[in-house]
Amino acid sequence: MAIKKLFSVLLLSLALFAAGTLSAQKLSVINQAEVTSLAHMKADSGQTIVVNFWATWCGPCVRELPYFIQADTSLKGENFKFVFVSFDPLSNESKVQKFITKNGMPGTHYIIGSFEMESLIEQVHPKWEGGIPFTLAITHKETRYHEGAFENFRQFWQFIRD
Repeated sequence: MAIKKLFSVLLLSLALFAAGTLSAQKLSVINQAEVTSLAHMKADSGQTIVVNFWATWCGPCVRELPYFIQADTSLKGENFKFVFVSFDPLSNESKVQKFITKNGMPGTHYIIGSFEMESLIEQVHPKWEGGIPFTLAITHKETRYHEGAFENFRQFWQFIRD
């Protein structure tokens, strides 16, 4: 009986470890040209790609992150993709990775290795004034943008669902 309990505990531990490993999001370094490509991705019909430019040191960015997490949970099974691009210094890569994992941020994650801010802004979106957070919603029909933090989940939801 003791062996059976020990075996059950071991299996449960392995399952929990595997689940934690699968849900952890890897942070990748990206350069300016790759960021520009991300911002100009083409979505398939019926797909929405949400690209968010943010940083751990940006209070408004951090405050709106729960909206992305809630939306990801609500949109399970739908054709939505979340992409996050961090403006944290590359020297803070491990800090950003820990933040992503700790907060359960969904999607694909990048940190910009090298860039020139003014030209990056122009290349990403002509109406971006340079503030973060900055969010793009890319569909097969259009690319919408929102500069600044969303005030509430409803505002964010309408932005990504319109």
